[in-house]
Amino acid sequence: MPLNAYGVLATFVAAGTLIGSAIGWLVGPRRWAVVIAPVLAAIASLGTVGHRLRIGFGPTVDLFGFDVHLWSDLGIATVVALVAALVQRAVVTARR
Repeated sequence: MPLNAYGVLATFVAAGTLIGSAIGWLVGPRRWAVVIAPVLAAIASLGTVGHRLRIGFGPTVDLFGFDVHLWSDLGIATVVALVAALVQRAVVTARR
């Protein structure tokens, strides 16, 4: 794997962590373990949508030498993290 691919990977992991943490904190319940599922869902969606399925729309951004549909990928990651957080909250409240 070329060195600049690690830059894209690190950017997507950082973006997925930020998106998942923010969504997990907003949806709640507010505990540190709650952000794990949304973060993993956001990172997995960024890897699946951008790398494996190559689904993207809108303008591309040059990111470390790769043409990436960054805004659509981040939007999809936000939606997937929100769904994961809502499902997680439903499961947590149902168990109580």
